[in-house]
Amino acid sequence: MTEQLLEGIRVLDFTDFLAGPYCGMYFADMGADVIKVENLRSGGNFVRGARPLEKTTGRSMYFQNLNRNKRGVAVDLKTDDGKRLFADLVKSADVLLENNRPGVMEKLGFSWEVCHELNPKLIYASISGYGQYGANAKKPGYDLIAQAMGGSMSITGWPGMEPTRAGMAIGDLFAGLNAGFAILASLLKRGQTGTGQRIDVALVDSIVSGMEAKLMQYVYEGKSPEMTGNKYISSAPYDSFKAKDDYFVLASGTDIHFRKLTEAMGMKELAENPLYLDTELRKKNADSLKEIIEEWASDKTVMECVEIIDSVGVPAGPIYNCEQVCADKNITETREMLVKVPHKEAGDLTVIGNPIKMNEYPCQYKKAAPDLGEDNFSIFKALGFSEEELEKYREEGVIN
Repeated sequence: MTEQLLEGIRVLDFTDFLAGPYCGMYFADMGADVIKVENLRSGGNFVRGARPLEKTTGRSMYFQNLNRNKRGVAVDLKTDDGKRLFADLVKSADVLLENNRPGVMEKLGFSWEVCHELNPKLIYASISGYGQYGANAKKPGYDLIAQAMGGSMSITGWPGMEPTRAGMAIGDLFAGLNAGFAILASLLKRGQTGTGQRIDVALVDSIVSGMEAKLMQYVYEGKSPEMTGNKYISSAPYDSFKAKDDYFVLASGTDIHFRKLTEAMGMKELAENPLYLDTELRKKNADSLKEIIEEWASDKTVMECVEIIDSVGVPAGPIYNCEQVCADKNITETREMLVKVPHKEAGDLTVIGNPIKMNEYPCQYKKAAPDLGEDNFSIFKALGFSEEELEKYREEGVIN
């Protein structure tokens, strides 16, 4: 195995559901020692039972995908001995990542202030629905709420439709990535100062940040953007189009793109049409332009349209479903977006590969997600607890 970027960094992943585990997954894929910490009293992560399930073992592939490469401990944090075990983990760590509702960590006895005193070098990253302060801080918040209150549902869909969430959990994913970016920046700064810091990432904030030009449209023009389907507010033709057999997308972002597109379609005169001379005119007349393109595509398959448009360097592509994504070997094999991780019972499990590719320090896929408390003894023995102590804790239900 080649060396990895984050070897020597320990992350305590005390998270559930999606945003936190997704963030921790990146660190694990890049070689950090990510320890999945679960509360034994509650039975561990809620999503351990989430579908889809692996057929041989019945284990959740939702959980397996997000928690590969991690080690696992399970501790009853309502007991004094459980708190002692967790405190020693905190002392050993570089990062604590948690996505509990604000106030939960304080009730458990492991607030930022307590953990900072235990380990001044610790970077303490919290992900929550609304953030650690503000009027809504104590409220529970999930991805759907973030997409609603962050504005993205108001612009997703076609005119006249009810507000629609994105098909992916973009609030969770954005928040997980934002937390990871902040943690890495904090690790760099800690190398200079020797001191960790508190990180506060909210799902709602993450969606608002991702609204980019749409929110700026309101701020500077005083008008809330409306649903536009697959149209893009800054360019045209930049949309989905119907071919003979299905739909494809076309992203003509510049005047040069449009001239090349019209040549590829055998309709060079469109580039000189007063309705379509520049981006602003094409945006204004996008509907009539779409009719022309769909008439051109009506006797061609999606792949024929894409190949013609691709040939002149204008971005275009088919609209894949999950089956088609998995069948595209360039995505799944060449770009390694479906990979195998070894599992002691099921053999190799297929999970989604890391999208970050690095030549010197590539992401690696070394192990499947841990069973609940799988590494209790090895991790706590390395922290100085004896076999006898740990066996006593196991008998008392402090660990499993």
